Amino acid sequence: AARAKGPAAAGWAGPMKSSSALFRASQATMSVSISVFLYEGFAYNIIFLGRILPAVGKQALVLPFAILFNIVWGLAICSYARAHFSDPGIVPERWRDFVHSIGDSLPIAPARPEWQPGKATYCKKCDLPRPERAHHCLLCEVCVLRMDHHCPWINNCVGFRNHKYFLLLGVYACAASMIALVTSFPELVHCAGALTRIQDGFVFEPGARGVDVAFERKQGFISSGQNILEESVTVEEAKVKCGTLPACKGFTFEGAGAAGQPKENETVHVYFKDKWDLWGTGWTSYRREPQAGSRLEVTDILVFMIFGILALFVAVLLTPMLATHVPLAFQNLTTIEDNYENMPNPFDQGSTGANLAQVFGAYGPDWLLPVAPWRPLSDGVSFARSDEKLGPDGLPERAEGEGEVEMEEVWKMRYRVRSAAVPQMQEEPQDPGPLGSLARWWHGP
Repeated sequence: AARAKGPAAAGWAGPMKSSSALFRASQATMSVSISVFLYEGFAYNIIFLGRILPAVGKQALVLPFAILFNIVWGLAICSYARAHFSDPGIVPERWRDFVHSIGDSLPIAPARPEWQPGKATYCKKCDLPRPERAHHCLLCEVCVLRMDHHCPWINNCVGFRNHKYFLLLGVYACAASMIALVTSFPELVHCAGALTRIQDGFVFEPGARGVDVAFERKQGFISSGQNILEESVTVEEAKVKCGTLPACKGFTFEGAGAAGQPKENETVHVYFKDKWDLWGTGWTSYRREPQAGSRLEVTDILVFMIFGILALFVAVLLTPMLATHVPLAFQNLTTIEDNYENMPNPFDQGSTGANLAQVFGAYGPDWLLPVAPWRPLSDGVSFARSDEKLGPDGLPERAEGEGEVEMEEVWKMRYRVRSAAVPQMQEEPQDPGPLGSLARWWHGP
């Protein structure tokens, strides 16, 4: 058996570089996906939590929303990094050494688009027999253990060693987008309507609970602009009313000049104005000075609206993807194997949990984390069959008292490696003597 040539023999050094147009397109797709992830995190944390919620008086929601979103979003980012940078499962050097050591004793079957359990198939591109469920990726230029597909969004193959990260990425990215949409939906609707209240590059948020609107007292009356409203109220009531009027720049009333402010409960006839200037004496005016937290820049709203569109796009894109890949994982299938029809799935473990354990490892808290399985149930070269009784390590159950079995011995059983024939020693012929020769001549040959 020949050793591997080219990229497959060099070990994993990140996603393979290729000059093909498909690979360049995959790199561009990955760049777009990373940009969307980072934009989503920036817009939610800086714009939504940092500016919009305080502007509408919902500061109490900032901390719980930040914790909920960032935990899920952070897990999505970590899963993305692991799925992209991890070795998807190139054929290990130990398998190559095994193939080289046993030589022609390893039965090799031609590769066919069908189930071939327990059969090593030959890859012409890698010039190497490969294990069951392994396939060659034309973009990565390697054979990948239990290959699922090449994903342009992560610019890497999805195989035995990063299939878990790929599934977690889909779940957490979709969940982060859903959380972002649900928690920000009222403000997205609000901001869409707020674009009709633009004043000097800002959108004021009148009446925001918990947000103070400051007023500066001036001498003189406001001569320009239209009277938005006029009514007889106290000064404090006028401040509240002006704060609820989107176009109100201040209010003015006659009297209370040098003598000072009106008394607390004294009613004055107030004119609410949409412009600000001062003229004359004998009048008192209050200019509205919105605090930074009670106004939104138009750019904030536009960034936030784009965020909403992208979050919706990610959720819509990932939902059908998860609806395809998660059920396959429940059956211990890959997207390639889903097309096989020559026999029932020989690797189906009989339950959803047992099948997921073939991807995520033995059940434990590490299922939720983008880390390598703490207790993997396969080495990627041989896989548990549906007709085998398995031990706690995921390997065929051994007799009591039988120790650990070397992986090469398992492979020999899995792939039906032929035993080397022991040549028998031929006995040297003995001299029969003259009587023996005469008897042989008499009876014939």
